[in-house]
Amino acid sequence: MNLDKSTTTNQRAYSLNLNNQTKLVLTGVDEIISTNEHEIVAKSGGKRLLITGSNINITKLVVETGDLEATGIFDSMKYSGGKNVGLLKRIFK
Repeated sequence: MNLDKSTTTNQRAYSLNLNNQTKLVLTGVDEIISTNEHEIVAKSGGKRLLITGSNINITKLVVETGDLEATGIFDSMKYSGGKNVGLLKRIFK
């Protein structure tokens, strides 16, 4: 049986748009790990995304489609890889 890759993967397409450093629109959010007024930690595209700033407020979240909108003053956005390997595992490879 031949299956198309798009039917076998659960990852959504994702995008990140930042307007004037004050409005964030993120699509393809798989999970919100944590949030407070200084950061949003989310999983998008199989990777962890850390968004930092001040006065961050999520104004819209649609779980079914993975759409997120937030306002605030955004300072940084950092993706980290999907698979975390500890320091000791890397040393004793």
